[in-house]
Amino acid sequence: MGGRFVQMLREGQLKQMLQELGWIYHYAKRCWGKILLYLLLGLAGTGLGLGASLISRDLTGAVLEPGSPWDQILRLGGLFIGLGLAAIVLNACNSRIAAHVNVELQNGMQADLFRSLLGADWQALQQYHSGDLLNRLTGDVSTVAESVFTLVPSLVIRLFQFMACLLLILHYDPVMAGLALLSAPAVLLFSRALVHGMREHQQRMRTVSSDLMAFQEETLQNLSPIKAFGLTERFGQRLGQVQEHYRTASLDFNRFSIFTSTFFSLAGQAVSYLCLAWGAYRLWSGYIDVATMVLFLQLAAQLTAAFSALVGLAPGAVSATVAARRILEVLGMPAEPELEPEEQKRLERAYKRGRAEGVTLRLEKVRFSYGSEAPVLQGADLRARPGEVVALLGPSGEGKTTLLRLLLGLAVPQSGRGILELADGEQLILSPATRRFFSYVPQEKAIFSGTIAQSLRLLAPEASEEELRQALETACAWEFVQKLPQGIHTPLGERGAGLSEGQNQRLAIARALLRDAPILLLDEATSALDIETETRVLRGLLGQTGRTCIVTSHRPSVFALCSRAYRIQNNRLEELSEEELAVLSQN
Repeated sequence: MGGRFVQMLREGQLKQMLQELGWIYHYAKRCWGKILLYLLLGLAGTGLGLGASLISRDLTGAVLEPGSPWDQILRLGGLFIGLGLAAIVLNACNSRIAAHVNVELQNGMQADLFRSLLGADWQALQQYHSGDLLNRLTGDVSTVAESVFTLVPSLVIRLFQFMACLLLILHYDPVMAGLALLSAPAVLLFSRALVHGMREHQQRMRTVSSDLMAFQEETLQNLSPIKAFGLTERFGQRLGQVQEHYRTASLDFNRFSIFTSTFFSLAGQAVSYLCLAWGAYRLWSGYIDVATMVLFLQLAAQLTAAFSALVGLAPGAVSATVAARRILEVLGMPAEPELEPEEQKRLERAYKRGRAEGVTLRLEKVRFSYGSEAPVLQGADLRARPGEVVALLGPSGEGKTTLLRLLLGLAVPQSGRGILELADGEQLILSPATRRFFSYVPQEKAIFSGTIAQSLRLLAPEASEEELRQALETACAWEFVQKLPQGIHTPLGERGAGLSEGQNQRLAIARALLRDAPILLLDEATSALDIETETRVLRGLLGQTGRTCIVTSHRPSVFALCSRAYRIQNNRLEELSEEELAVLSQN
């Protein structure tokens, strides 16, 4: 047994599980008062059960004893029933306490994990599928929250029950106590294999569960193109493949669980039979009476149940620690850097000046690659002044969207730097903290469910309805919004369902305008608009003097309105000449 324990230590499994359990209960310290109350009520309930066993012995003896007074029998019977009812009340109270704490911990843990995801470094976040993150945010958090009561408090309660039963049995019959513990060596010898196997199966189940949720979530997000491409049958087949992996893992886990539970049940049953045989022998030999026999059987049953429950805590502990490990992986992701208070005040002052006076954007010798891949950008230089409209063009996949991510501080260059320069010459290095200087209209849909007004006010919560209308008019969106049944209060579905691509794009542009940031980024933001509407939208944007505007596009109508343009090709960023820009605007 000692060798197995040492081996577990060497493999690091035990240390890792203890670390994960330590995190769970460190997190649960905000509920220590309720957890302690749960523990005390659980111990009291166990004590009532033991007391009921002792009363049952006296009650049985009184019933079998000729001439026992009825008042004694009724008193013992009433006391026995009273203890049972009190135990039921305590169990009900504990169930209520557990429900309260479970909800509090689950909500708190989800909120902390959610905030961690929102504040995580963008590049680090890309290694996880959104479905996997959703599974960790729901399933894993729920498992950890529920484990707070099923582990340490249950361990203490069951240990108390086990020791109390053992001491009582030892008091009356040491041999019976020894028989009741016969299953302990086999269970202890089997525990290492149990923990190791359970951890492997739990990790596998969590992985395939995440895979299934990720596939379902991704399919639902892309339901329209799946239907349009005629891929419904193929995706149905793919679902069957993912479900088969889940089915295999689930049945393997079930087989392992059945094997372990059968082993423990057989061991417990064998011990119960031995205890029954020994008790019958002692009764036949005249060493004990029927009342003591009843007490022995009850205590032996409680002792075996307590020991089995202690062993049964292992699967719950493994499940909780595996879930905790998955949560800790996400919580351990690098977060975006936060500014010191003084830097935050400096940035706030710079932002106010930038909105009033404009901001010049510069990239200097920027090099960027995703991980160990070839560079997406190499030695990139760019300049965009207040009032200018700068176009970015190039083949798809060459790095236009990556360049915008660098400007927004989502990605960090390996070398070189990006600079925001104010009118007085003050410079700010591009980072997540400078993201507020930008209004961004992404290429993909970014309209959230809710009313049009709610979606627009995401970036300007205090905006009046008149300000909403002005932004919609500038984005050429008011003409269709005012015709909707409820105008700006018309509810939209997920990802702007209910509107066309072009209408969604115009709403996204209006939302970006409401932020009134000194730099506007448009990533193919007018690609779904017709030429006439696109021209009107761009001229409306250009009419707002002082703003720096950067546009990625393939449309000649965009180039005709640009001050300058850069081409991204072969990992390089090259500024086009006036002649080249004129040719592009005419094609």
